[in-house]
Amino acid sequence: MRILIILAAVFLPIVGSCIAGPKPNVLLLMSDDLANTLGCYGHPLAKTPHIDALARRGILFERAYCQFPHCNPSRASMLS
Repeated sequence: MRILIILAAVFLPIVGSCIAGPKPNVLLLMSDDLANTLGCYGHPLAKTPHIDALARRGILFERAYCQFPHCNPSRASMLS
């Protein structure tokens, strides 16, 4: 009985990883001091057709809050 538990503990993670589906594609665009100067956010002068197309097909953040008032620590807190 003990050997069955050990074998199950060893081989179940391997079998589970073989059955898993494909991972989703993730594209995260980050820019310093851009604010809402993109066409997808409704800026009247910005011409950003490719980013606008990505925003239509994906997720567009409309409420994002900064953890720290400087760029590097803020990016690090988001990616950690």
